[in-house]
Order: sequence, then C-alpha cells, then structure tokens
Amino acid sequence: MPATFRCLDSERIAPDTWVVRRLYGEGANPVAVFVNSLVITGTEPVIVDTGASVLRDEWIRDVSAIVDPADVRWIFISHDDVDHTGNLVEFLELCPQATLVTNWFSVERLASAFSLPLARMRWLNPGERFRAGDRELVAVVPPTFDSPTTRGLFDTRSGVYWASDSFSTPVTHEVSDIDELDPGFWREGFLQMQRVLSPWHQWLDAERYGRHLRQVGALEAAVVATAHGPALRGAQIASAFSLLSELPHLPVAPLPGQADLDAAVAAMTLAADPPTLAPSSAAG
Repeated sequence: MPATFRCLDSERIAPDTWVVRRLYGEGANPVAVFVNSLVITGTEPVIVDTGASVLRDEWIRDVSAIVDPADVRWIFISHDDVDHTGNLVEFLELCPQATLVTNWFSVERLASAFSLPLARMRWLNPGERFRAGDRELVAVVPPTFDSPTTRGLFDTRSGVYWASDSFSTPVTHEVSDIDELDPGFWREGFLQMQRVLSPWHQWLDAERYGRHLRQVGALEAAVVATAHGPALRGAQIASAFSLLSELPHLPVAPLPGQADLDAAVAAMTLAADPPTLAPSSAAG
C-alpha cells in the first residue's frame, strides 16, 4: 500500500496563529510524519511556508478558510525544500498584496525551478526582523536544519516560534500533543529525526553548539511549532532542548539501505499480485 497524504483539521496554537496540517505515511509505514505550515491572522496576515504540492487545492482551501488570500500581506519561506515551497508560485498569484520574505540563498537555489518576482521580495538574514502590522517577526536559525537557507521565525507578540524542520518527531498516528505518545517512542523518534535532518551533528563542538541552543532558548517561546510534528509547549520545550543538547555526543543515525529497498519492493509486488493456491489433487 503506497504512503499517502491525509488532510487534518487546522489547529489553533495561539489566539491569532494556526497550523495547517497534513499527515504523510499513515497506514503504510510503521510511523507517519506531519507536513505543516503556519498562518498568522494579525492586522497584516502572514503565511509561513506553503506546504507540499500534493493536495494543492486542499491546502489552498484550508489556508483560505483561515484568511482571505486577498488580505495576505506577507509570505515567509523558511527554506527552499519542496515541502515548504510546493504552492508558493500559485499562492503568490492568489495574494496580490503579499510580499515574499526569504533570503538571497533561497532565491538562488529556487531559480532553476521558479521565476520569483524580485520586486515583491524582502530578504531577511539571521537576527533581522520585520514589522507585520501589529507584530514584529524575527528570523532565528533553529537548532537543526538540512538546508543552509533555513531561517526559523519568532513572533514577538504571540510568543510562537516556527522552527521549520527542527523539533520534528515521527508519530504513530494523528496526535495534537506529544504527551499522547509513549515517552520512550518520542525520545527515540525525536533524536532520530534531528540526526537524520542534521548529519553534521557528528562534527559539532558541544560548547559552541550549547551557546546556540541557549540563544534560541532565550526567546522563551510560549509555543514551538514545527513543520514535522505536533506543537510543543511549556515543559515539552524544555525537554526538547535537553534532548538537542545530546546531539554532539551521538553517533550518526542509521539509514535504510539496499536490503531495505529490496524488501519494500518485494512487499509491494506481493501486495499487488498475491500468490494463488493450486487446488489439491483428489484422492484416487
């Protein structure tokens, strides 16, 4: 059975902030993963990442149910991966007032796929901020990432930090709170995803990395939202930072290899064409 995307109800994580959620792999893999984006409905509405192109019409429908595209003033892209930019071009067309907030390197890396309007852009580097009506938003590099273009986004009004791919975790089923998961499963899954996402962790200097963690932690975010997991709050955030501090001391995550691919292909072939039993011979 092939892995699929499933649309989930959007989740309100702050009075003016919503997570638009998709779940990938449920029912086909041992674990599933969220593919999320964010909507801020302030006086100058902001879309944070534009999801995967799979189920594009449904993504646009769900975002439009929260905010009228004609009112969107800002579209922030955390980095250039396809599950964050899948509906970018189409949504820019639907949002004529929107300014695209990104950075030079993202634009360079996307240039072979998209012709993006430079006149409608604002480039934001780490530590820089911009005002979106009733709030200031700050670009903050998250603790883990797989693209050099990655910038998280901190909302100084709501206290929500969009960590892009960081703080992600696999899930066994649809959940809205990591406390619904077995604690051991969450710990192992969280660390596995951070190591896969950031294989450079093996070369980290623990002291220097600790300083970066403290700088991100100094935001004192009320909510940490991630593209690939449930939002974290309170003690959950502290637990996540504690796990992240272990990364410099951990081995590289083991990854599936050719034997795993062969087994998956064989299982798919068997599911598509199951064997039939030959009728037994009648006794003479």
